[in-house]
Amino acid sequence: MLKIINLITNNYFLNQKLQVTSFEKPIRRLTDTWRGNTQKGRRILDEVHTTSNISNFHNFLFLRDLRAEGSLKARSTARTFVNNWIEEKHNLISKIYDVTAISSRIIVWSFSYTWFAESGERNFQKKLLNSIAFQAKYLELKLEKSNDSLERIIIIKGIIIAKSILYEEIKNINHLIELIDIELQFLVNKDGGHVTRSPVLQIQLLRHLIEIRSVIAVLKNIDTENLHTCTIKMGEFCRSFQMPNENLAWFNGGSIVSKDLIKQTLDRVGYKNKIFHIAEETGFCRISNQDIVLMADIGTKKNLKKQNKAGLFSFEFYYKKQKIISNLGDVINSNTINAHNSLASSAAHSTLSIDDRNNIDLSGNRKTETLNLEIGKAIEGDLIDITHSGYELIFGVHHRRRIYLSKNKGEIRGQDDIINCKNIGSIPKKANIRFHLHPEINLIKVRNGSILLKHKKGFIWKMIADNKNIEIQESIMFFPSGPQKCQQIIITLKLENIRSNKIESCNWAFELQN
Repeated sequence: MLKIINLITNNYFLNQKLQVTSFEKPIRRLTDTWRGNTQKGRRILDEVHTTSNISNFHNFLFLRDLRAEGSLKARSTARTFVNNWIEEKHNLISKIYDVTAISSRIIVWSFSYTWFAESGERNFQKKLLNSIAFQAKYLELKLEKSNDSLERIIIIKGIIIAKSILYEEIKNINHLIELIDIELQFLVNKDGGHVTRSPVLQIQLLRHLIEIRSVIAVLKNIDTENLHTCTIKMGEFCRSFQMPNENLAWFNGGSIVSKDLIKQTLDRVGYKNKIFHIAEETGFCRISNQDIVLMADIGTKKNLKKQNKAGLFSFEFYYKKQKIISNLGDVINSNTINAHNSLASSAAHSTLSIDDRNNIDLSGNRKTETLNLEIGKAIEGDLIDITHSGYELIFGVHHRRRIYLSKNKGEIRGQDDIINCKNIGSIPKKANIRFHLHPEINLIKVRNGSILLKHKKGFIWKMIADNKNIEIQESIMFFPSGPQKCQQIIITLKLENIRSNKIESCNWAFELQN
C-alpha cells in the first residue's frame, strides 16, 4: 500500500515540475536521417493487432518502418499508435521513461512529424507537440543527475531535436554542444576508435553524432567544429573497419552489425574517408595490396577495465571480396554466458593460444600488455611485428607474431614465436595456432603436409608450415543469419622444452595458386 502511495505521489510532483506551455504548430520541419524497412512496415500492418507484438514499442523506432511502407494505412496506424500512447497514463519513473526511450520517441516523432502528424487533426498535432515538450523537459532534469558520458549525449540529443522543432531559438544550444564535446573526450580515442574497441558501440555513437549534426545544420551561428571533426574521424575508423564484402571485420562483435546499417551510417558521414594503416590507440592494423585486405588486432598499450574478447593478435584476410581467414563471430542477443565466453575465447579467433588459456584474461585479474609493436611499410610489402605478455604470469613466456603481406603477390607469411622470459609459473605443454576458414572454403590436405584452400568461386590458396603437426577440424561460424559449419586449421607447437630451448617457433604461409 505504501509503495502505491509513493508511486502516485512521485508521479504527481513530477507532473507538476514538467508542466509546459501549449504549442500550436512546429517551428521547423526536420528530415529524418535514417530509412526504415519496408517489409517490417508491411508486417506490422498485416500482423499486429496489439502493441505488445512490436519489439521495443515504447521507443517508436518502428515508425520508420511504417513510413518506409508508405501507404495511407501506415500513416493512420502511426497516428493511432502515437495518440493512444500519449493518452495512456504511464508511470514516469518506469523504464518507459528511461533516457534512451524518451530520446528515441522525441527523435522519431520529430523527424517523422511531416509524414504522419501534419495530415492529422489539429488537436492531435497540439497533443503531440506538447508531449515532445513535456518529455524534453524531463530529459533536462535527467541531464542534471546523469554521470554517464554516453547517456548524457543521448539526453542532449533528445533535448536539441525537441527544441529544434518547438522553438525558433535554443537559448542554451552552445552550452549543450560544449557538453557533448566534453563527453566525447571520454568515449573516443584520437584515432577515431571507440574506447571500448567495440564496433557495435562505435556505430551506435557515430549514429548519435550524425543525428545531432543533421539538426544543428539547420540552425544558425553554432560552433560545431569539434563535433564535426569527431564525426569525421569516427567515420574514417568505421570505413577502415569495413571490409571488401561491405561488412565490418569480425572483432569484438563486428559480425552482428548489419550491412545496411553500415551503409546508411557511412553514407551520412558525407565524406569518402581515409583508411587507416594503423589505429594504435584503439589497437587495430589494416594492411592491403591490390587484391588482399588483412585486418589484425594488435592490442592496446593501456589496460581496459573490461575486455570484449581474448582475440589478441588474431587476424582476418580477404581476397578480392571473399573472406578467407576469419574469427568465429557472435550470437545475436544471446544471454547464455557459456556461448558468450566461448566466442570471446582465444580459441574462437585466428590466433595462438597456450594450453587452452586465453591470451587476455576477460575477468581482468591477469594483465596483458603489448610489449612491442612495429609496423613496417616497404616497396616489397608490409610487416606487422608484435609481442604480448599475456602468458608471462602463468607460464613465464611471451608470444611474438610477425605477419608479412607481399605487395605484388598473393602471399601472406607469418611467424609465431614463444619466448621464455622468466622461469615462473608452470611449464606449458603446447601452443595451438588456429586459422578459422570461411564456410565457402573446402580444405584438402596434401601428402607433403600442405593444405589446399578451395573456394566455391574457383580460386585456390595453399597453406604451408615448417611444423608438420597440422590437423583439420570441423568448426562452426556464427553469422547474423545463424550458425554455419566451417573448418579450421590447427598447428600444434610443443612447448615442454621451452625453458631449455628458450624459444619455440613456427613459420606458416598462405599462397595464392595461379
